This record gives sequence, structure tokens and C-alpha cells, in this order.
Amino acid sequence: MLARLPGLPPIAAGAIVLFAAMPPGANAYIFAVQYQRLVNPALGAVALGTLLAATTLPVMVWVVAR
Repeated sequence: MLARLPGLPPIAAGAIVLFAAMPPGANAYIFAVQYQRLVNPALGAVALGTLLAATTLPVMVWVVAR
């Protein structure tokens, strides 16, 4: 709903919502492994974000498509 407030076209609002709903990248995990710092928490955060995105992204697509 916030993406539609500034009067953006529907396609732009949809793109903003979909990009915001995408899972986190693996860059945090790659850097954690490279520097040997907090590898397990980084892996867990990426995995949790991906699992949450798998459940919320279809809902967001449905909301944006309406």
C-alpha cells in the first residue's frame, strides 16, 4: 500500500513491492566465510530469509496483481 501512496504507476509500485519481498542475497554468507566471522548466523539468516520469502512472495504477487 505504501508503494501506491506517492502516485506511482501500478507497474512501478509492483516492482518496488516485489524487490522488497525478495529473499536476502548470499553476499552476507560469502563475506562471513571469507573472513571466518559469524558463519553460522549468516547462513541461518540467509536460509530463514529464503524460507520466509518462499511463503510471502506469492502473497505479495497476489496483492500487487489486484
